[in-house]
Amino acid sequence: MPDEIDRDQEFNEQRLEDMIEQNRFKSTATPSLPYCRLCGKSIPDKRRQTLPGVTTCIECQTVLERRQR
Repeated sequence: MPDEIDRDQEFNEQRLEDMIEQNRFKSTATPSLPYCRLCGKSIPDKRRQTLPGVTTCIECQTVLERRQR
């Protein structure tokens, strides 16, 4: 029985990862912020155009992603 549960759990984890990856770079209806919501520094135009809906600068986003690991 544990084998079946393990397979189901692996399947669910893979589906979740797939869903996250599919939605990761979808454009959003919200505009990018001109300033980082965390530190207040200016977000470069190139970053705001490349990632619609971005709300953090590169440094703060890096910190957020490291915390999620």
